[in-house]
Amino acid sequence: MPLKLGPINKQVEDMARSVTAEERREQLDEARRLLRAADAEELRAKIRNRRNPFPWLVAVPTGTLSGAFPSPTPLEDFSVVAADGSSIPPDRHSPVRFYVINTGHAVLTYGRNPDAHLDSEGKLYFAEKDLYISPGRKNIPVEGTRLGMTMGVAELQALLAASRSAIQPAVALQDGSLILWALQNEDEEVQRKFLGEFKACLEEFQASHIPVVGYVSYTGSHDVANTLRVWLCQDDPSDCDACSLAEKDRTLCSFLSTALDRQLFDGLLQDGERSDVFESRSAILERYGDHRIQFFYMNVGGEIARIEAPQWVMENAGTLERVQAVIYDQCQRSGGYPPYPPALQEAHEQAVIGIAERRLVEELVEQALAERGIVYARSAKAYSKRRRGV
Repeated sequence: MPLKLGPINKQVEDMARSVTAEERREQLDEARRLLRAADAEELRAKIRNRRNPFPWLVAVPTGTLSGAFPSPTPLEDFSVVAADGSSIPPDRHSPVRFYVINTGHAVLTYGRNPDAHLDSEGKLYFAEKDLYISPGRKNIPVEGTRLGMTMGVAELQALLAASRSAIQPAVALQDGSLILWALQNEDEEVQRKFLGEFKACLEEFQASHIPVVGYVSYTGSHDVANTLRVWLCQDDPSDCDACSLAEKDRTLCSFLSTALDRQLFDGLLQDGERSDVFESRSAILERYGDHRIQFFYMNVGGEIARIEAPQWVMENAGTLERVQAVIYDQCQRSGGYPPYPPALQEAHEQAVIGIAERRLVEELVEQALAERGIVYARSAKAYSKRRRGV
């Protein structure tokens, strides 16, 4: 057995003790008190008036900081549409370059005429225009995060297509964030391609009056926690070495640097309640135009989820209420704990590509090449991984 578990077990015990430390619980209580006490209007002005970017990703409160909004009355007749995706990435050990994206969707109709429609669509990408961005010039390969963004666009397109056939009113759910975080460090041409395709879908959703929502389960975001650091800071946030805060506030600021937003709101929101709406300051959102993504946190009953949507969804009170009511209704229908929207679960089941299916695609490619006299020869490393070591 290569991994010796003895030392790991001791370190696991040390980690568990650090997580449940009384001091950390006290700091979390203090952070929640600060969230209730901070002035949202003054903080909003402080963030927006700063000329230089903050060293941390902060959230701008569009309303209150600690407001809690109960779930509205459930709709009588409505649909929930969800989409998810899975992929077989390009294999550098393969003699041919290709990838597969499988998108699954679920349309669940509730009310007087309940119905369900589940389906998926798989596609093999092998043409140069699919394998490379700017083929023949820069030849930027579609792999890694770029493949993830390609799949994200395909998911949104599948979600849009399924939403058009849904009984209205409807809410369209996508698993994960609607912010294309990975684009921030990409080439201008890559940004233009993916943003163009992504925003085109968002425009169609807006024209169809269907709110599109990103559901982020067990979020690791800390935008709001960082905003509280801005409130505490009396100096230049870029120079923590010159901090003039009292020791107590410095300790709290240090705690907030590692605290998660879901931890803050876990003690503030009751089942079904949501926070007020916040605006992300992610640099890539400057290119979203009218579709800039905003978010709120919601207690879905056992978990604080991050809910993202374009600002045209968040700024419409009726649409915002519909989103909150539908998400909470979905989580109440969940068979698991913590709850997870059944529509997203069903979409995932449709989208997932199993090990056997991945192998079958490989065999189909191998057979097609063999029929044309081409031997599917893998690299020595690929063969070695398929053989059991001595």
